[in-house]
Amino acid sequence: MDPDASAAVAEPSAPEIERRPASSGDVLAIFAVLWAFATLFHIWGPSGRAAGVFSEITTVAVTHVLLGVAAVAVLLRPRSVVRLTALAVLGPVSVWFEAPFLGSHWMVALFVDLGILLAVLLGRFDAVRVERLFAPVARFVLLAFYFFAAFSKFNSAFFDPSVSCGTYFFDELAASLGFHVHSMTSGGWAHLVPIGTAAIEASVFLLLLFRRTRVAGVVLGLVFHGAIALDQTHLFSDFSSVLNALFMLFLPAGFAASAVSRVRSLTSRTREAVRSIVVLGASALLLIQWIGRNRTLERVFDDGLRWAWVVVDMVVLVAVAAYLFRDRPRASDVRLRPRAALLWVVPLLVVLNGLSPYLELRTAYAFNMYSNLHTADGSSNHFLVRATVPLTDYQSDLVRIVDSSDPNLLLYARTQFAIPFLELRDYLSRHRDVTIDFVRNGRQRHLARAADDPALVEPVPSWQSKLFAFRSLDETSPSRCQPVFFPAL
Repeated sequence: MDPDASAAVAEPSAPEIERRPASSGDVLAIFAVLWAFATLFHIWGPSGRAAGVFSEITTVAVTHVLLGVAAVAVLLRPRSVVRLTALAVLGPVSVWFEAPFLGSHWMVALFVDLGILLAVLLGRFDAVRVERLFAPVARFVLLAFYFFAAFSKFNSAFFDPSVSCGTYFFDELAASLGFHVHSMTSGGWAHLVPIGTAAIEASVFLLLLFRRTRVAGVVLGLVFHGAIALDQTHLFSDFSSVLNALFMLFLPAGFAASAVSRVRSLTSRTREAVRSIVVLGASALLLIQWIGRNRTLERVFDDGLRWAWVVVDMVVLVAVAAYLFRDRPRASDVRLRPRAALLWVVPLLVVLNGLSPYLELRTAYAFNMYSNLHTADGSSNHFLVRATVPLTDYQSDLVRIVDSSDPNLLLYARTQFAIPFLELRDYLSRHRDVTIDFVRNGRQRHLARAADDPALVEPVPSWQSKLFAFRSLDETSPSRCQPVFFPAL
């Protein structure tokens, strides 16, 4: 048991309360605001599934509606632990219903939400105690995520500019901003793109580890992910907003106190005006999304989403820059280890998720996104992890699609990506009447109806398809970047 654990759950004495700085609870309040925005960007972004919810009601759509309402409620009262708790309860619910088509950023959010709920359980809704319990857990989550995300990129394919996700998204970002570069086909200097990407991610992780470099790590992380989210083709504001909220927890507590002090220095009328603009703007975007969009509303929504990210990100960057320029903190002595034994559940789950590709438990939402990492059937293209320790055999049973009447499945044939039989079975159990021509175990088969082979359309239990989710595998070498989810994952 950590020596601070008992203090974390004990009622504070009167002298202890008197010794607390006036900023107590400010860190949690700042985090709550940014966490509400992270939730909203997730709902609005590519993962959002509440579009036109009033005309087509689904479980995921309803969950997103509830998340949106809870996020707006937190923006109205960011110091309310009850409202933050409600938001944290809905997060894992949405993760379950969205899986297996789930982004890694929302998996990070799942672990952070679990940290919030456990901290509330131990802290009994007291903001100061919840902050003290929760912050170290959230910091560990970010560190673990960043380690595995950076580590996964150290493979032969990622450092090959012709197939690297680094060069792919560099070109996409540049093109969306009006600069047409072709680093994937340039050679030479193009090697600097994946090298630079891996170096930055590894540097952020290392800088955040040590108290004297922690602030530099926050600045580098904010600038890097702010730049990534400028990509207008592939919106990353959902991903970057989650990380922004967590980066703030690595700054000295004085940052939150300074930010809150500046807000309080405004007149009450100004504060209410700003709050009204934020809440009404967020609510308007949610309503446009929910009612469905014609061409005009779609343009309003897209422009509103882009400007919302620019404003939120700029406010964060300016606030951090102002604090650093004024206070010039030399170090950030924040705690990284959980304060109570129960809270260690979250770090253990985070580490297990990060190890999943190397254990062949899962390759989807396992912190290896956009890394070109290939871990299947006992082999790996990683520089250090040359072989996997397969705890499942799902990736040793691959299917190559030759032809199909289903355009979604035909995509696999055209792109030469193989699909684990488990994922194909899951897809065909919902599309039983498609014609399919495929190769499995070296044998080619043609079925006029997938349902003609009962084993091919046998439903996969929901828990199995969500917990053991595997991305498609490149049949060519080196492994090409897979920038989107394929229809059957």
